[in-house]
Amino acid sequence: MINDTPIVQKLNRLIILLTLALACVTVHGQNDTTIETFYAAIDTDTMASHEAELVLALLDSPALNRLRNINQYGPIQMVDSQGHNNESYSRYDHSLGVFYLLNRFGAPFVEQISGLLHDITHSAFSHVSDYLFSELTAGDPDYHDSRFIRFANTYGVSSILNQHHLSADDVTPKGNRHFTRLEQPLPELAADRLDYILQGAARRKLLCRAQVEAILADLSFDPVTEHWYVSRAESARLIADASIALNRDVFVTAWGRMLYQWTATAVKELLRSGTINNDDFFFTMGDQELWQTIQQSPQVQTLAGQMRSAWYKVQEVSMPGENTVTFKNVRCRITDPRVGSATNWLRLTELDNNYRQRYQREQQRCREFHARVTL
Repeated sequence: MINDTPIVQKLNRLIILLTLALACVTVHGQNDTTIETFYAAIDTDTMASHEAELVLALLDSPALNRLRNINQYGPIQMVDSQGHNNESYSRYDHSLGVFYLLNRFGAPFVEQISGLLHDITHSAFSHVSDYLFSELTAGDPDYHDSRFIRFANTYGVSSILNQHHLSADDVTPKGNRHFTRLEQPLPELAADRLDYILQGAARRKLLCRAQVEAILADLSFDPVTEHWYVSRAESARLIADASIALNRDVFVTAWGRMLYQWTATAVKELLRSGTINNDDFFFTMGDQELWQTIQQSPQVQTLAGQMRSAWYKVQEVSMPGENTVTFKNVRCRITDPRVGSATNWLRLTELDNNYRQRYQREQQRCREFHARVTL
């Protein structure tokens, strides 16, 4: 895929790291003790000094700062001509949001660091990378997680962690059974899932600030059962309704899935031809730069045209037919919160029949839906 020799690759990677380190604007100066997040500021003065030093060092690292240029939703904000998907919400915003939730709800410090770093492996256009090396129409949603340790070792994260007596293995987000605030299987709540629902819905005006604050006030995590609970059904319903809206409008759309496939095919061709290399795609390029490269590269002009037209040339249909693509078993990012407390709770679907029906319909849609492409 890349024609460079191993020595040239190492030299290029070193140049990339040095360039980004020099170009990186310091986000937190020595006198700045607060970390601004979507929800509220975190005062690092409340942390142990060595913990604050590690957090600020990671926030100033090229590996984390590059996420400012990667949108939470991949390429869809580039082609939505109706302005429904163009809100500002980067992987950096999301990482800080997850860190805030873990900090607020008493996660161990190592788990907080894992949450801060959990998305550093995302390439430009985020989950487009899930399609690069997968034959599944739904892609491999766990692909970027599988690259965490290699990425941390390659792009300077491990060296920062090592200076504070941690390793990439210590903070790997997936597969750590102790990080139960950060990660939970669907349909449970988890800090990662809570942020992309709450912050994502608020940025799309599905939730107002007061509703977000009310939800946070009603949330709790029980360290014994290792689960999240929502004390009031009203707040649980807001979370759940937002998860369905985001799933239908962002995460599982026919036009978005076709756009991801076309974008992945274009990226493969650019990598094959040497127009870009792995470091470009997985580290140095942001969404805007990669988008421009695709639009300007002669060998992918057909794909570029398909990408630009995805919003209005791809529709979800109920039955397969001519010019349709069938998507099966797409990850359904909808929740069914535990309402009550650790000692007395029910699922929202057990309390709300209307939501149960909507939940089941959306689960069924994710199991199989069809995209018709207008030629």
